[in-house]
Amino acid sequence: MIPLRLNEGMIPQWRAHGYTHLHYGAIRLALTLHGRKGLPVVARVALLDTRYREYQHACIATIQTTLNAGTVFVTLFPNFNVALKDPQIYQNMQIQLQIRGAPQIGNTYAATLQHQMAYRVQNHAMDLSLPRDTEDALLIQLESKHTPSCIHIPRQIPREELVK
Repeated sequence: MIPLRLNEGMIPQWRAHGYTHLHYGAIRLALTLHGRKGLPVVARVALLDTRYREYQHACIATIQTTLNAGTVFVTLFPNFNVALKDPQIYQNMQIQLQIRGAPQIGNTYAATLQHQMAYRVQNHAMDLSLPRDTEDALLIQLESKHTPSCIHIPRQIPREELVK
């Protein structure tokens, strides 16, 4: 298991500024085999939220790919919130990695996994699902002293389109 750790010094600062939740937006992975191209090597990668006891609930995404052609890039979109007070927040996101094929000796580095996380801190716990396949606007008004509110603003239709 490879933990995707957050900077432990940042969370107290965010909380001091009034933020209450962290939203996981995207996680980009790059997996590179340390060997020549063309080898029959397969990788299985799973993104897990280890706050859950059972694997079926912890598993956010799985990928199975070959590594014979070079570096593999994957972007995953967890799209959920975690409270900044959650004690597991520092390492709840973990990667499980299995590499099979072309066995190497025991102390050799088989591959390199690089990751990048895109997240935002929020002063609310709303899980925002944005409208898809529409030109409508969504106004989200969030103020720390008031209740958050979402306002859906329909697209304005010009007169020319109405009289067609």
